[in-house]
Amino acid sequence: MAGRPSLRIGAHGRISRVNLGGGVWLARCRYRDSDGVTRKVQRLGPPGIYDQYGKLAEDALVQALTERRPASRSDAIGLQTPVIALVEQHLTRLSEDGRSPVTLATYRFAVGKLKKFIGGLKVGEASPARVDAALRSMRTAHGATMARQSKTIMRGALQLAVMANVLGSNPVRDVQPLRSKSQPKGAVGLTAEQLRDLLQKLQESQYCREHDLVDPITMLIATGLRRSELLGLRWADYDDEAKTLAVTGKVVRVAGEGLKRVDETKSAAGRRTVPVPHFAVAMLTARRQLPYFGEQTVIFPSTAGTLRDPNNFGKEWRTVREELGVPEVTTHSFRKTVATLIDDDGLSARIGADHLGHTHVSMTQDRYMTRGRIHTQVADLLDRTVAKSGE
Repeated sequence: MAGRPSLRIGAHGRISRVNLGGGVWLARCRYRDSDGVTRKVQRLGPPGIYDQYGKLAEDALVQALTERRPASRSDAIGLQTPVIALVEQHLTRLSEDGRSPVTLATYRFAVGKLKKFIGGLKVGEASPARVDAALRSMRTAHGATMARQSKTIMRGALQLAVMANVLGSNPVRDVQPLRSKSQPKGAVGLTAEQLRDLLQKLQESQYCREHDLVDPITMLIATGLRRSELLGLRWADYDDEAKTLAVTGKVVRVAGEGLKRVDETKSAAGRRTVPVPHFAVAMLTARRQLPYFGEQTVIFPSTAGTLRDPNNFGKEWRTVREELGVPEVTTHSFRKTVATLIDDDGLSARIGADHLGHTHVSMTQDRYMTRGRIHTQVADLLDRTVAKSGE
């Protein structure tokens, strides 16, 4: 004989009322929790109130069952659920999974723009064509980068509907790639001669000395670090005997919290140790002896001794770069320059990826070659690059 059919997760069986006498009733039923286990749940009516037929006890039980169901349970998702509600659930899950605060802030900014195009869209209406139209509108209004971010967000959000068995497949999967209407310009690189000239002009610039740009820009030239990585460097990360720097974190601005140094890098490959050329070693040695800078936790702090804002640092550099004769050079240009010099000197792309903290070189190099080594050739190369001719 077949047994009693199983309840759906989040559902309850028939509620029964038991008269305990004196106007007191007990309501009870079976309930299948989110872990798949069916349990007995029961509640008494409100104390001190005469319950003639047990309805108050049943009402108390129904309320308890409602509270027992998690608000974000998968069966709460339906065809009428607004897509923007799934977006918010998706961002919450990303936060719980430890996604970078900077990434989350970027996504939330994009979502604020995306709401204009999908604010009234429901899950059952999210066809590939409608999603494609919304993303193309995003690209027209806010650019290809934000449109691609929105696509990533919507893919994760609508996957929740797939997991809830509301959708058979993710409609974002069938949306064509979003390409920029114009070729991105990218950061410009510098030649060896331009690097030597820039280092000389940095030392001579009064603005650079007053705004503490000489040493950090020198370090960018010497290592090709990301700006946030540079400002996250601590004296504890510098090994003056081995002449290396450990890249273990970065400085970010978190909405509502301000500047923070987080012990994470852009990717797993970003956590690395880089060699420091002799000209940068000399700079660090002199800087460490300064009464103010040598006493701080981070190597390149703000004038108040706190973390230095990457955005403010970038603004200061943009203010002076034309005076230095490099009007189009961004702080990211030094990273591109190091990569180009590594390639021009015949060093492998694998060495470049290890030094710069890139995740992918190629499938062969990623899977079959040893990664994460310290390549002293990079420091030697940069020393040769900035050395004066004939020396």
